[in-house]
Amino acid sequence: MLVGEALADVPVGAVLRPTRSDWSPTTHEGRALDLSAGADWLERCSAQGHLPVGSAAITDPGGLACEFVIHLAVCSRDEPVGSRSVSDALRNALRRATEWDVRVLTTPVLGTGPGALEPSTACGLMRPLLSTWVEGLQGRTVRVAVAADAEREAARSAWGAG
Repeated sequence: MLVGEALADVPVGAVLRPTRSDWSPTTHEGRALDLSAGADWLERCSAQGHLPVGSAAITDPGGLACEFVIHLAVCSRDEPVGSRSVSDALRNALRRATEWDVRVLTTPVLGTGPGALEPSTACGLMRPLLSTWVEGLQGRTVRVAVAADAEREAARSAWGAG
């Protein structure tokens, strides 16, 4: 696992995008990703309808430098972000990545933000799932994009990355 800072501009197989069940972004970084992908892209995504919390859906990348975007429904208007929703959504996203033969993923620290999970909790949930996915097939790589110092510290602690 590599810890880096950019989410939208890295050429990878897929970018993981945490979202609400209505496809809206959960963080400022998610909003920036949406702007990079293009307004028509987000309209096409949300036209697919409601995403159940804990689910994942794969779409084209719009204007992003990746092959796919995998959207993880980590919360809804009625259901806040929680450990279970993040774990379920990540597990489903990794299934989608496997189905589409994605070898390189970039992900933010999932489920963080005001009123959500602490970065250390989120990284603790993500680490075993991502490690198992990477070990499942030679050539798989995950890059964790961090948005804040607390996320960087938590990711480095979880993965021992520099």
